[in-house]
Amino acid sequence: MRIPVVFATDENYLFYTSVAITSMAMSADFDTFYHIYILVDTKFKDENHLLDKLQNRYRNILIELFLVNEVVFQNVIIHNTHVSKATFYRLVLCELLSEAKCLYMDGDVIVTEDLTELYEMDLGDCYLAGCRDIWIELLSDGEREARRIRTGIPSMDQYVNAGVLLFNLDLLRKNGMGRVFKRHLNIDYPYEDQDILNVCCYNKILFLPAKWNLFTLFMGQIQEMEAAGIEPAVCHAFTQRKGILHYATPFIRPWIRKSCWANREWWQAAYEWKSEAIYKRIQKQVDENERRNHWEYYEDYCQRYCKIVIFGYTEYGKEFSEWVKNTKEIRNLVFCDNDPKKQGLNYKGIQVKSFENVMRDVMTNRGNETLFIIVSQGKKELIKKFLLENGIASEHIIFYKRKGEDYYTYLDKRCYKWELQDILKKENIDLRITSCFDQEDIKRKFQNDSRYHGLIKKYYMKKWLMKE
Repeated sequence: MRIPVVFATDENYLFYTSVAITSMAMSADFDTFYHIYILVDTKFKDENHLLDKLQNRYRNILIELFLVNEVVFQNVIIHNTHVSKATFYRLVLCELLSEAKCLYMDGDVIVTEDLTELYEMDLGDCYLAGCRDIWIELLSDGEREARRIRTGIPSMDQYVNAGVLLFNLDLLRKNGMGRVFKRHLNIDYPYEDQDILNVCCYNKILFLPAKWNLFTLFMGQIQEMEAAGIEPAVCHAFTQRKGILHYATPFIRPWIRKSCWANREWWQAAYEWKSEAIYKRIQKQVDENERRNHWEYYEDYCQRYCKIVIFGYTEYGKEFSEWVKNTKEIRNLVFCDNDPKKQGLNYKGIQVKSFENVMRDVMTNRGNETLFIIVSQGKKELIKKFLLENGIASEHIIFYKRKGEDYYTYLDKRCYKWELQDILKKENIDLRITSCFDQEDIKRKFQNDSRYHGLIKKYYMKKWLMKE
């Protein structure tokens, strides 16, 4: 079975697209052959020769590069920062390819099954087939209506996510839909070309089984999906993780965090590129991000310095100071804040000083280096710039990366044990409770022992550890 598959990419996204193609080639049946069309602009350069390496590595694929005239898309309106102009290229597929139909996939996916079943679906008189957008399904009636009005579509009931699509190219060509799509390019749609496809193809869209576009965002939210009335078959597909996994949510993508749902599966596919410099660079960045998510990183830094300045007398700063006290004596801790109303205050023996007074201490104790920890989450770069301009070396400045509700909500269940250990260590609580990790046993202990009740709220445990 020969299956034409299309990706649209650019230099910034090429490695992730290569991982998607890798997973597809590795999951193919013996008699499946993928003819892969890659849409790029005329300035595209594959400096790492990833496409050549893909072609040489797998005998069940043929890669063909298509150069797209980007001038056509120069005035498109983009609202979502993770979207590039390349995603609009799929709108002209019926003009570029001579295929009767084709599969289209975003580059932020991995394929875990052969795609013959998907490709052979009968499109009938539909222009395309896609999976229901779960985001739309989970909106309230009022939110759905507001979105419908904003998009200008008769109903949201047929709305599909455009990350994985089966295109009826013959019918699109026959009815001149390429020209129709182009007329919508400069309309201000909130979800860019995805809205264009749903608006222009309305009443000509077929639904695919949910497994062909599994948003990893929802893989740990089966209960919430069931409560919202999502069909049982859809919920079941998300528990199976078989088909196409779609890493569509920017802040939990595998190349940002390893510890989110199904991200381990992406890294297993990416491991095929382990000898490549680009793989090593991305892995190093992600490992560093993950390291900064754990208390050991801050503990190690604090133990290296004689004096620690927590920049920002805020709730986050107070929270951080409580943990640091388990590592450092209070006399070596100080708050720094530029707000005169806060200067002179005292929090559990830790003074709040002006930057001038802090710098006077730093100059007095020159030779005994001082560590500056910036606890602000929104203005951290501005504060760092201020410190650098006032003579503090970059290597003596670190950011406190606070883990909020989103961090815990999307935490992979396979990471619960070491996450709990990190919390207990930070809070100076005996780690033996996690020695033989049994989640149900841990939940009972936390529910029945009042010492842990504060932790449940503080670390959003109802979103992960205490979840049914």
